[in-house]
Amino acid sequence: MKNFTGLQLQLEILRFIPKTRFITSDEILQKLKDLGIQRDLRSIQRQMQKLCEQFDIECDMRDRPYGYRWKPNTKGLDLPILNEQQSLVLMLAKQYLKGILPVSIMSSMDGFFQQAEYNLVYDSHKKSGAEWLDKVAIAPTSQPLLPAQIEHSIFREISIALYNNCLLEVHYRNQSGVEHYAEVKSLALVQQGAAQYLVVQYVDDKIRHLALHRFISAKATTFVFKRPDFNLKHYLAEQHFGFGDGKKIRFTFRIAKPSGFHLTETPLSADQSIIDEGETYLVKATVVESEMLNWWIAKFGDDLEEVSREVI
Repeated sequence: MKNFTGLQLQLEILRFIPKTRFITSDEILQKLKDLGIQRDLRSIQRQMQKLCEQFDIECDMRDRPYGYRWKPNTKGLDLPILNEQQSLVLMLAKQYLKGILPVSIMSSMDGFFQQAEYNLVYDSHKKSGAEWLDKVAIAPTSQPLLPAQIEHSIFREISIALYNNCLLEVHYRNQSGVEHYAEVKSLALVQQGAAQYLVVQYVDDKIRHLALHRFISAKATTFVFKRPDFNLKHYLAEQHFGFGDGKKIRFTFRIAKPSGFHLTETPLSADQSIIDEGETYLVKATVVESEMLNWWIAKFGDDLEEVSREVI
């Protein structure tokens, strides 16, 4: 006999609800028994009462036993059957993408996420998939911080505006405490460490980064704008989120071997060259000059000696 939780039981029952005819509690009880799920009739009737309140399920009370079916023009539990691999991908996607996908899309995926969780967590035949979730992770490369708190309603408005290319009315407070109101074009959403930033264009065409946790309010308008010539990949490659202006340099430096060994495996750039000098490496690479580069240099202290910076 399978020991199912309330959520598992409801998911199984929802699978049995037809669209074109009525099914009785007795029939549902038998279908559950066929799956090895033991419940009494009264328990099924209580579950059906709850499901009728939560979902678009029609109850035919003209005669006993009552019959149940999905209401006309509703999709019901119209989900494809996910296999173990698909369920695993969906659970990882939910874990790592929930902060950068539009709220509407995440909400529309709830049924898939529920089925994926059901497949991995509750189905003993898919034990390997469930274990995989505890076998993979993304480790931080700096001191981990708790994520900044973002009001759900604000994120919803931002995601609507960004998804539909609508102008966004913002009330924003910067890190100095100065507030302003503006109508902006939302261009991109970027997560950097524990914070998320909305890349926006103001009426003066200047592009700025607004931290989502500093929004006081946001409202997606119905006015659609034509997106400017903006390429997020190029924008990031130019280190605008590394506090730079896109200026490239040919950077040459000398670094102690213990501190610089990682550069032999993870280069600074595609054209990086390294000369082994015995106790040190002489490294040359084309990089974008930025404050992030300066912070990276500073963390090595006396182990790194800057040789030259040549503007390209």
